[in-house]
Amino acid sequence: MSPAAYAMFVLFFVNLVGYLDRQILSLLVQPIKESLHISDGLIGLLQGAAFVVTFAIAGLYIGRLVDRNNRRNLLLVCVLIWTIGAAAGGFAQSAWQLFVARMAVGAGEAALIPCAISLISDFYPSHQRGRALGLFSMGIYCGAGLSLVLVGFAMPSVIDLSGRLAASGIEIAPWRLILVLLLVPGILACLLLSTVAEPSRDPACQANRSESHSGIRDWLQRARVYLPHHVGWAFANVCQYAIAGWFPTVLIREHGYDAKAAGLTYGTLMVVVGISSAYLGGRLADRLARAGGPLRRLYLAPITAAIGGAGFLLLATAHQIPVILAGAAMVASGLGIMMVVGLTSLSELTPPASRGQITSIFLVIITVIGTAGGPAAVGYGNDFFGGASVPLSRVLGIVGMTGACVSILLVLVAIAQIRRFPHLVEFRAADQP
Repeated sequence: MSPAAYAMFVLFFVNLVGYLDRQILSLLVQPIKESLHISDGLIGLLQGAAFVVTFAIAGLYIGRLVDRNNRRNLLLVCVLIWTIGAAAGGFAQSAWQLFVARMAVGAGEAALIPCAISLISDFYPSHQRGRALGLFSMGIYCGAGLSLVLVGFAMPSVIDLSGRLAASGIEIAPWRLILVLLLVPGILACLLLSTVAEPSRDPACQANRSESHSGIRDWLQRARVYLPHHVGWAFANVCQYAIAGWFPTVLIREHGYDAKAAGLTYGTLMVVVGISSAYLGGRLADRLARAGGPLRRLYLAPITAAIGGAGFLLLATAHQIPVILAGAAMVASGLGIMMVVGLTSLSELTPPASRGQITSIFLVIITVIGTAGGPAAVGYGNDFFGGASVPLSRVLGIVGMTGACVSILLVLVAIAQIRRFPHLVEFRAADQP
């Protein structure tokens, strides 16, 4: 196995672990609510804003570290931070203690995608990055899906273990045990990362490493392209985190699923559809780049966002489980392909010397708007407008359709700006096939 292929395998696994830790709360909503006595709105904040606060603060600083330091070592330290934070949530005695633990997860995961995109861009030339980033993105869906599947399978055993501990005088709820057990995959990810070799940086990056503010400067120079691009993908992120955070709860509350059945159903769907869409998105992106240049990749995004929006329409209006699951599959496939296109385009819209910083700015924007906004919008929307006549599924569908429409509009604006001001985009001839 080549160093690049081995690094891709490890980065895939690290991404899987990151999203396993990030999404685990979505199937623990009911027991956490009952144990800590909190509302749907606060659950939405725990799934989103708790993560976002430190992700945004740490992300801007970490971007500079990515451009100037050993990326493998930086990522290894950050994996350790988020693993400890995820496990610490199992010891929280209040909503705000759990909030602080999730903040540590956000701080650690701020390094994941900037380090990965920077490493992949040095391991692979432009015309192969779509496939590479597609493989990396599979970790998102494997992690998010497996968090649901594994919790579903493990829940009976965890409940049994919790009961035996209680009989011995140790009171610990099953949801707390699940969070503590997240130490295991996190430590394994750290061990694997320690065996990855740091690749040589792009010469253009080496030449500019002494310019401490080059990333901010480069972003501002291209803001008319970056702003609609970043915010467009942020609203796609609203859709993804809204459904990831609340769809299992829809199955439990409205269709009689228990936690295990909801986790297995949605988790399996996420793994199968997510992996397929990530692979397909990478292949399509590379094919379009070979046929018409890197800009051609961006034309996929509005089409796939529309597929996701149509899926949310089914979620809002359908009552039959097969139709509802088809809608969820449409959301996962459409937005899955779109996110691969977004990451691939980001690797080429950014100058090599400031790729880490600009990627971090991108992530801060999509996280503040998407990761925080998606779950919270559904949670508070349901608190204020939900009820017998407006079920949770309809609130979820409305949030998703709105996010998809805004995303399509902004991506089209970004494409128009690139076509109007091509000098703002630096595609390097050396990367072309």
